[in-house]
Amino acid sequence: MIGHRRNQRIVAAAGAGLFQRLVQVASTVVLMPLLLRVLGPAQFGVWGAAASLAWFSGLVDIGVGTALVTLVARSIASGKDGEARTHIAGALSFGGALAGVMLLAVGLASVLAGRQGQAAPYLIAIVGLALNLPLNTANNVWMALQKGYVSGFWELVQTLLTLTGLIAAAGLTRDVRVYVAVVYGSLVLANLGSLFHLFVIHRELRPRGLSVSPHAIQYVVGQGVLYFVLNLAGGLSFSLDNVLALELLGPDASARMTVALRICVTALGLLLVMAQPLWPAFAEAAENADRRWIRRGVLRGSALMVSAAATGSFILLLFGERLLRWWLNADLGIGSTLLWAISVWILAQAVVRVPNLLLNGLSILRYQVVVVVVATLLAFGLKFALAPSLGVAGILWGTTATILLVGAPALFWRIHEWTQRSHPGEASVPAQLVEAELPPVI
Repeated sequence: MIGHRRNQRIVAAAGAGLFQRLVQVASTVVLMPLLLRVLGPAQFGVWGAAASLAWFSGLVDIGVGTALVTLVARSIASGKDGEARTHIAGALSFGGALAGVMLLAVGLASVLAGRQGQAAPYLIAIVGLALNLPLNTANNVWMALQKGYVSGFWELVQTLLTLTGLIAAAGLTRDVRVYVAVVYGSLVLANLGSLFHLFVIHRELRPRGLSVSPHAIQYVVGQGVLYFVLNLAGGLSFSLDNVLALELLGPDASARMTVALRICVTALGLLLVMAQPLWPAFAEAAENADRRWIRRGVLRGSALMVSAAATGSFILLLFGERLLRWWLNADLGIGSTLLWAISVWILAQAVVRVPNLLLNGLSILRYQVVVVVVATLLAFGLKFALAPSLGVAGILWGTTATILLVGAPALFWRIHEWTQRSHPGEASVPAQLVEAELPPVI
């Protein structure tokens, strides 16, 4: 019964996330030509650069929000609502403090740069990121509660707010600052709604009192830093590929890499949305010693990820060249060699996605950090070695080879080691971190 309910929540969260991501892609298709026409190439570039900083909304909290997915899921699974409340309070306190520092820095920068200067769009973006820091906590808690469909709903709200706001702005002004403010205003409003929704529905998770134990903040920050390093190292394995293509192969190759990375990152985003609900489910199942479900989850989840990636890759290989020529209205020279490299890159990401989420749910982080750092360094070496002979495809193959030859075997070996342990759960949070029962603050 518990496993069945867990499966239902995973399907609901994955479906909601996938729908939201497709709506997001569709809105991008609608907005890009509109904004390019209204703003012109130069201002459009400024807006795109400032808006792209929103990608850092999951990193500027140094991984604290991400850590809540595991910490809260395990606390709730073991019936320790007070412990979960302490983790949330620690994350909110740290996020609020960090936001204050960022806003102070923006204030100083605005005095130096001038409000009408070229820096204004970027200062607006940083203000938006700062305000979002504590608010983004809610989406991670919804995921920890295995209610990812709720966070998916609020992300959909954000997408629709951004879409309608930018369309309205296009009919009123050409001031790029307004367009940037719409992007980050939508982000803040949606996450504020998500946080309010969370504390209305789950009153037991509301922080109690204004003071938070320094040990609680220290613990959640310590866990968060490991997730931050893990995500940063993993992102570096491919995020600099465009720079490498430009430096090693020239501007034409960089153009091809830009398109290739757009395909890769879009596919990776879809895989992440489909697989992410497994993370808190693994944490909860491990806390309840449900190894049978975990084994099934790893096998079924991996099979689904690989099947989805293989299907998409097959379509890409069959129709990719024609679709790209139609989309770009130009021929950048993206042939079968590069399409094969893209397809196998996506498959490799699918292979490690579920094992990675299981180790996240088990809080086995330092091991993952070491593996990812080693794999990323090896990948850079292979990129430099393969690029002269294989071109853009060689840069992608550098990442793929290290995932399949280093990352995947290391992850599966560590999972095998965990299955041999007599106690499936990791150490619980120290008892002194659980706050005293105080009257709630309304």
